[in-house]
Amino acid sequence: MTLRSARGFTLIEVMVTLTVLAILATVALPSLQGLIANERVRSTTTDLMASLMFARSEAIKRNQPINVVPNGGSWEAGWTVQTGGGTTLRAQDALSAVTATGPGGNVTYQGNGRVSGGTSILFTFRSSSVASVSMRCLTLDPSGRPNIQLDNDSDTSNGCS
Repeated sequence: MTLRSARGFTLIEVMVTLTVLAILATVALPSLQGLIANERVRSTTTDLMASLMFARSEAIKRNQPINVVPNGGSWEAGWTVQTGGGTTLRAQDALSAVTATGPGGNVTYQGNGRVSGGTSILFTFRSSSVASVSMRCLTLDPSGRPNIQLDNDSDTSNGCS
């Protein structure tokens, strides 16, 4: 009789492979958390920008005021785009792991597409879970156009200069 060699991996080979994978996962996990947190901040900023652009477009199209209203008075709880009569046109759910600040009340677009009040409005977004993620700012100029900037100096007191 002849013996056939067994196919497969030895226990030692499997253990070495699992150990190498565990080390790689341990090294990669902090980078992955930062990447996910950065993406959350970026997508939240972009979502608000899209809602503001939609509200401006609707105000011009309908030639009537359109409001962007923070849910429960907090931008972190999400927001809705509403007509002057209170009809909801678009809604955004509460934010996940993102700290947002903005004006204390509604942002209102007039029928000509300009923001009521005639001053610039600043929104800031930062990660509430990973401190190393750069803050993003969304500035709304008096003409109603939103602009996103990335914080370059990591000083949250001066916005995104």
